[in-house]
Amino acid sequence: MRDTEWTKLLDWPGYRVWPQEIDEQGKRLKLWVRRKRGNKKIICSGCGQRVDQIHEMCEREVRDLPVFQFRTTVVIELYRVRCPQCGPKIERVDQLPSKAPFSKRFEDAAGLACEGGSARQVSRAFRLSESTGRAIDLRYPGRWAVARKKPALRQMGVDEIHLGKKQKFLTVVSNLETGEPLWFGSDRKKETLDTLFTEELSRRQRQRIEAA
Repeated sequence: MRDTEWTKLLDWPGYRVWPQEIDEQGKRLKLWVRRKRGNKKIICSGCGQRVDQIHEMCEREVRDLPVFQFRTTVVIELYRVRCPQCGPKIERVDQLPSKAPFSKRFEDAAGLACEGGSARQVSRAFRLSESTGRAIDLRYPGRWAVARKKPALRQMGVDEIHLGKKQKFLTVVSNLETGEPLWFGSDRKKETLDTLFTEELSRRQRQRIEAA
């Protein structure tokens, strides 16, 4: 296969495969990728601002989803930028969601598998250590929660949870339409719930509430 065909198969927007290496006996595939010529937008991973000054170039090796029976590794060229706000910082790449040596596609697949099985079982299936599998299981719902579109709060439920002698109570606020908890506050006083309205909800969000 030519590099252009490998680029289509990899499907990393803005990046292209230039060399590749196949180990038939070890069932391993290694792809080196770099930016396409038109991909000139460089984002600082610290503040999220666009940066033009490049400090240096480096490589990072991450594990991606397997291609057929071949364990796939991607070596990506990255820029360290000179950010006016953050100083020297590595660029942000959407395909690399964390500092762990895995692509976003790999972590999403492992995290999704954890919804239907234990982290130990998923770790075995993906050939990961148990600690690595648990770490992915923790990161995956966090990214999902940030990216998803949150439903509007129209029907609000307020309840309390008894914890014990020391903490005693927690105030729990939930969206009654979706059944999901939205906020937890220490204690069960009036001031506890006031914190939600004054610090967590905007004026527009407060006006949308129809019933509590």
